[in-house]
Amino acid sequence: MGKTVFQLDYFNENSIFLYFFFTFLYGLTCNRELLIRKKAKTEICDLETKANILKNEMESMERENVQLNALQLQKNELKQDLFTLQKQLREAEDITKCLEAEKVKVSEKPQTDIECLRIKKELEIYKEDDLENVCEALQTEIEFLQMTITQKYKSQSPE
Repeated sequence: MGKTVFQLDYFNENSIFLYFFFTFLYGLTCNRELLIRKKAKTEICDLETKANILKNEMESMERENVQLNALQLQKNELKQDLFTLQKQLREAEDITKCLEAEKVKVSEKPQTDIECLRIKKELEIYKEDDLENVCEALQTEIEFLQMTITQKYKSQSPE
């Protein structure tokens, strides 16, 4: 029975200690209203901190959204420019094909067109005539210069 009494005393003392520790830990012996205010202030501070963090994140997202919108607008403008350039390229390719076909047609025309062949023959005849005329004119000028030189020598030399 002595052992049982000792165990009861130990249990009672231990229970009393736990009771006081519990009441002290949770402030049951203090002013309960003060404890509630402290907890409320702590929660308010935590919530304000979280609100500031969220506000900063929202502002950051708004800035990123503005940048994304600007990039999207720029992308759309570049796409439009690309489509315009592609259209111009197709038009230029079509014009090039037409010009190449016309070039072939024009380059074949002198060999096949009767009028072009006639004009070409006339041009050759005029070139030959011009060369003959130039040759005759040069020969006449040479003869004239030779006569002039001969006369100068005759007039300068004492006979």
